[in-house]
Amino acid sequence: MTDSSDTAERPRPLLGCWLNLGDEAIAELVGRAGYDVALIDMEHSPFGLERAVRLVRAVQAGGARAFVRTPDAQSRWIGRLMDLGADGAMVPMVDDAATAERLATAARYAPEGTRGMAAGIVRASGYGCDVEAYVSQARERFTLLCQIETRDGVDNAAAIAAVDGVDVLFIGPFDLAGSLGHRAAPDHPVTRQAIEAVFAAARAAGKPVATLPTPLNGAATLVGQGYDIVFGGSDLGMLRGAFEADLQACRAATNGGEGRRAV
Repeated sequence: MTDSSDTAERPRPLLGCWLNLGDEAIAELVGRAGYDVALIDMEHSPFGLERAVRLVRAVQAGGARAFVRTPDAQSRWIGRLMDLGADGAMVPMVDDAATAERLATAARYAPEGTRGMAAGIVRASGYGCDVEAYVSQARERFTLLCQIETRDGVDNAAAIAAVDGVDVLFIGPFDLAGSLGHRAAPDHPVTRQAIEAVFAAARAAGKPVATLPTPLNGAATLVGQGYDIVFGGSDLGMLRGAFEADLQACRAATNGGEGRRAV
């Protein structure tokens, strides 16, 4: 991984927040709070595209970039997310270069790609108010992140990173740990070795690398290691933590909450 002494030579990493709750006010607050990017999670959250587009609007209104994680690795999601104006898509379980090629091709209009042409009506073009400029710039406005989170993905990381149109490799340490036989152990030596191999493959291809913290590698550590995008936490996790901290403080003030209740 990149030595921390090289920090001054690298662009400032993007700092992100995961969105699972589906609340538009929270989505807007991510940008207002100063995050660079929000990741709207359709893989592990109970909402679909109609909710996702509202969250994209809210994140962008707050001043952050809106990435959406697709429910699966099907290429059909890419054009739909581009149409609704997402700034990027993160695709889970990209295990080989062929999958990455399909995803990259889905992000380009024909004849270079397979994305359907509907620029005259979609949100991304201002609902047809800016078609010519949008069509010419659509691909460069959009970031395609491929998640490497399986043993096969690690083995094929160099080939995936080499695909033209794959913009970022995202390393998923928790699923990767399970795939390698060390479930719930993202900091296991075997998992860390695989993570470093993916990082090196991305760097060799000149591609940025993204990830999220693990128990032994917090966000600040990851920034120091040279990651280009770090998602430091989630709306659900931070809200839960705030609730738990408030309750603990209140209980401490009442001697642990022991004794007869007032009502």
